[in-house]
Amino acid sequence: MPNHVISYNEIDDESQIIAIHSVLEPYDLAYKINFSLGLDLARSDFDISFKKNDERYMVYRNSDGQEESFWLFSNSFKKSKLNKNSNLLFKEESVERSLIPEFSKADFILKRIGEKNSMNKFLKSLSLLKDISSCYSISSDKIKSKHNLIID
Repeated sequence: MPNHVISYNEIDDESQIIAIHSVLEPYDLAYKINFSLGLDLARSDFDISFKKNDERYMVYRNSDGQEESFWLFSNSFKKSKLNKNSNLLFKEESVERSLIPEFSKADFILKRIGEKNSMNKFLKSLSLLKDISSCYSISSDKIKSKHNLIID
């Protein structure tokens, strides 16, 4: 899968950010959201990656031509690396990072661009899905790393 480097712009005024807590894999969550809420999330042609390190975050998006746009991002990156200098029995260490570090406990981030009037109804429908333990709207003022969610 090719890398995609994101550029810095201001986050859209019309976008809403939702944190999702779920034990599902990204493809399974996208399928369940599609089936239950009538969206068309599909794996994007690129993952989010950064030049400075080897982090990769999966991206799902709905197809073009709809009045609302949705982007589903995995919020965690896990990598195991070998530490030869370690005195521990197992020399393998695990590194975990988040796309949005301020909300590192969230498993997924959903970016929704559309009317804010229907946000509460959408959030309630999303929270009723069986495999989502919780979901909530995030104020863009609380996100310091907004540029991680901007896709060109």
